[in-house]
Amino acid sequence: MALQLSNNQAGVLALNRGLSDWSPNYDAYNNMLAAAQENGLDGFALQWGSGYSGRSEDLMSTVLLTNLGLLPNAGLQSALRDYLVVVGKTNVGIVAVQLGSILSGLEGATGDQAIYAAAAARWNSELAASHAYSSNPANGMGPIGNPYFNVGTGTTLTVTNGVDVLSGTLYDDVFLAPAPGLLGSPDILNGGGDGGRGDMLMATLGGGEAVAPKLYGIETVIITAGESAHFSSANATDIKMLWGDGATRPATFADVSLKTTVGVQNSLSGGPLTVKFAGASGLLDSANIVLADATGLDEVIAPGIELLSVYSSAGNVATTTNNTARITADAAEEIRIWGDQALTTTVTGSHVEVINATGLTGALDLAFTTTGSTPVGIIGGTAGDRINVNEASGGRVAIDAGAGDDTVIVGAANAHEVTLGRGSDTLTIVGLAGATARDLDTSSDAALGRSFIRVTDFESGVDVIRLFGSDSTAKAAPASAQLASIAAASSLLDAVALAASTAGANKAIAFRYGLDTYILVNDAAATLGANDSLVKLSGVSALVDASWTVV
Repeated sequence: MALQLSNNQAGVLALNRGLSDWSPNYDAYNNMLAAAQENGLDGFALQWGSGYSGRSEDLMSTVLLTNLGLLPNAGLQSALRDYLVVVGKTNVGIVAVQLGSILSGLEGATGDQAIYAAAAARWNSELAASHAYSSNPANGMGPIGNPYFNVGTGTTLTVTNGVDVLSGTLYDDVFLAPAPGLLGSPDILNGGGDGGRGDMLMATLGGGEAVAPKLYGIETVIITAGESAHFSSANATDIKMLWGDGATRPATFADVSLKTTVGVQNSLSGGPLTVKFAGASGLLDSANIVLADATGLDEVIAPGIELLSVYSSAGNVATTTNNTARITADAAEEIRIWGDQALTTTVTGSHVEVINATGLTGALDLAFTTTGSTPVGIIGGTAGDRINVNEASGGRVAIDAGAGDDTVIVGAANAHEVTLGRGSDTLTIVGLAGATARDLDTSSDAALGRSFIRVTDFESGVDVIRLFGSDSTAKAAPASAQLASIAAASSLLDAVALAASTAGANKAIAFRYGLDTYILVNDAAATLGANDSLVKLSGVSALVDASWTVV
């Protein structure tokens, strides 16, 4: 049918439909027509196209021809790509107007151009419908002032085992590839719009499958991956949320934008998911991970990311109250854990400096493993947390357990600092007075202070400290006079030396010096030596017997 549109109307609609596959609402349409009238259609198109200059010529040619309804046509796609290289991709808006006008004129074409007649008829019908919508005053501003957001019902499209070129509607569409072998790299799926709405792809990949489909305007992608399956986002432009669903075996998400949040959901048995982020080559790369109903043996491996944010969320299974997943981040310097669902996780990374869970309202069960020497700060959440620092970890660790009835476990390999916070807390220290324990520096009071384990916010009678010596160790039973002599020593070093000789070999003794209480764990020698271990309970004036145990 012949279009009854002005040049400006046809051009503005060609820009919207050709580059973004949407129809503007009434207010936006009239504003665009006014801009085209003021600046000329070419000037308006040039300005419009400048917003797409960050995309490659190959991507823009694919998007434009997809929205015009002219794909698959490899020759035409290559020719348009080469043309954009010649004229410059900043002119893509003008090219879109030109192609829209050319295609409109091919309805009813004969001869060599007859192959475009059907596409031209569909294009003209699309422009007519778009104009009818956009010129209707009833279709005013959308929610939240977004001039391009249209409320309506989307559709469901199913990918076949051939080469698919599928386009959604203006609304929230769902693309399905429910079996292995359906989604492939040649497929082109266009959700409609430019990433502003909630279009979704749900796909199943078989074991060993590797795909990199072209995805436009699809904000959520959910992949059920078989063993060693590989999904690449290299040809996807608008993914905001990329889920690994129901993982059972190792899989890889590659070329993932740093702006995309990656999640693990509905996992019963679990498996390692390696996430390779595109452009993660700087010194301050950050990425976001979400765990929802991750209840199996899941592991998220995120190489090259310095700041990793992990959100623990409730999923679709009401009975799941705790997410479980390992986090392996070789370059991570800070890991932020937050959310409202309890999380059990083992964090591995030799460069980690901070693990911050202050934003987590569910309980945190954290095991931290590092062979690096970097000092590490760990901050718990607001619930009853369990924080376990591997005894072999070389770096000094400062732990703030936060509120709640917390359990903290540390090794004696360094002069750690532990703040227990509010609640009835239990602190366990293992490997004391042995070959793997941090050597006590007995050269001076100051040196000694740098080599013991410091505990703050310990409340005698409420909190408990459990001490495990490298060898079997028992509590010493000093007399009151002996404790008074220790307390009266002229220096902390003298007090500790006297406590060691008072306690005897393989004994632990608690004593007060100044405003604090100390616990010394002796090795097999009855005198103070480098292999002994010392724990300071800051601000504790008296320690009841029930608040400390030794094994």
